[in-house]
Amino acid sequence: MNTQQTKNLHRLLWLANVQQFFPDKAPEQLWKDYTSWLKNRNQFQHLYRRYPLHQLPDFGPLPMDIKPEGGILISFHYGPYRLLPKFLVKCGYQITLLAAAAILEREAEYYDAELRNAGLFSEMLQCIDANNSYSLRKILSAVKEKRLVLVFMDANEGQRIDHSDSNKLPVPFAAHYFCWRTNILKLATRFRIPVYCTYMERCKEEIPWAVHPFVPILTDTKQPTAAEMMYAFSRLQLSFQQMMNQGWIYWENWAFIHQYNGDKANTSRGIAASGSWVLPLEYQQQKYLFDIRNRQFFQIKA
Repeated sequence: MNTQQTKNLHRLLWLANVQQFFPDKAPEQLWKDYTSWLKNRNQFQHLYRRYPLHQLPDFGPLPMDIKPEGGILISFHYGPYRLLPKFLVKCGYQITLLAAAAILEREAEYYDAELRNAGLFSEMLQCIDANNSYSLRKILSAVKEKRLVLVFMDANEGQRIDHSDSNKLPVPFAAHYFCWRTNILKLATRFRIPVYCTYMERCKEEIPWAVHPFVPILTDTKQPTAAEMMYAFSRLQLSFQQMMNQGWIYWENWAFIHQYNGDKANTSRGIAASGSWVLPLEYQQQKYLFDIRNRQFFQIKA
């Protein structure tokens, strides 16, 4: 797939996901929203270059009632989220970033260079490959060393929701819902690890984005009851809703596949589907129609 084909597919997936959550938006408005989303993403790239770690101001400790000494910090791919680890380091926290190998291959070198240029020790920001067989042991070791393990938690991309699966949590938003994996909270419960949540929020300072004060999700080291676990899920969902209320357009993951149809899926597909609309796409010299509502391709045969 060449660059232009990748961009076209990227745009179609974005439109399909957003239309699922905002079904009343006209096609013309969706195209404008996509342009705004892409412009924001490009501006975030500019912020990463404009504010390297060594040029960030000295923030001092974040304002909060609880100052964590080791635990799991949940965040989201929202706004200029690549600034978040650097902001936290500048606030004096020792951060361990948990991410997939493909992400770390790109991010680890970037953050290493930031630390070197700022004259800081590499221990201030370390990484754990989430797919490594020893990742659980490394998370526990990091927490024991009073580090914050930063986890970016987003929708469970590319999988249909199974309402009987206790490892997934439906999270309502707009006219639909996202599906989150609950493994990280279950891990914290099992090993009595404190959990907090934060995200990037808009502000009117010199740097137009800041770190939201940590929200306690699970801070009681005792074994939580079922009611306490539901309360923790509610706190996490509320933080997500508050973040998205700043502007849903700042969430990066609109461009990825989210299939949460479940029982609501249309039985009719393609141009006969109720409320559906299609767009043309060419891929590897073959022509297709892309059914936006159902995220399905139909080949056009001559």
